[in-house]
Amino acid sequence: MSDTVRDSGGIFSKTIAGLTIAFLLLPLAVVVPISFGTSSLMTFPPHDYSLRWYRVLVSDSRWLSAALTSLRLGIMVAFASTVLATLTAIGIFRYQGPGKAALQALVLSPLVVPVIVIGVALFYLFSLLGMTGSMTALVCAHTLLTFPYGVVVINAALERFDTRLEQAAMSMGANPARTLWRVTLPIIRPSIFVAAVFAFLISFDEVVMALLLSGPTTLTIPKQMWDGIRFDLTPVIAAVSTVLLVFSSALVAFAEAIRRRSQGNTR
Repeated sequence: MSDTVRDSGGIFSKTIAGLTIAFLLLPLAVVVPISFGTSSLMTFPPHDYSLRWYRVLVSDSRWLSAALTSLRLGIMVAFASTVLATLTAIGIFRYQGPGKAALQALVLSPLVVPVIVIGVALFYLFSLLGMTGSMTALVCAHTLLTFPYGVVVINAALERFDTRLEQAAMSMGANPARTLWRVTLPIIRPSIFVAAVFAFLISFDEVVMALLLSGPTTLTIPKQMWDGIRFDLTPVIAAVSTVLLVFSSALVAFAEAIRRRSQGNTR
């Protein structure tokens, strides 16, 4: 009887998982073909196929400028967020005093607070400081959103870290800073890299902060897509979506390969 129940539960779980995956992939199965259509309208399925909208994409200075802004922003956020997340995760990991759980909850609070709430608060703050529309405001806002993810990733690596390696290094004369640089960071380096990739992708795709804080000179890809959907809906939006899908998937696959390789080396 128990085997029958277990088999039924497994079939039910697989069915739900399959339906969920299909639900997530169905929009992609519509958007990608539309991006290769020839019509000026977003029709599915396309009557003919071409690279018309990809040529429009690479020849439009607005999209190229937005892509460059998003790349610059993503790189700066990835660097700032990863450094902050690494130091925060190591500090929390080593801290054993009272209030550690409350400190962790405070650090991870951006994960549970709605992005629109954080965005409105930052918009008011940066308005008072005269920073709205600047790259600095976007970097600060995106770093606030992304570094908790890095803390989670790096903290998971630290939980598997053998602290006896640090003790051995210090017993041989290394000071805490040298031990951190030569022992701790190299061991958790793959997780740091994964945290940087996550920070870049989250920043690259973030639209709420872009809507609230970007200006004429700091338009990002998500903001440009939002404006295109509102004012000039053409299949070039589908082409941009397809390019972003391929780009993000490639980065995630690369990060996963690094993670698997690091796990294989530690075994």
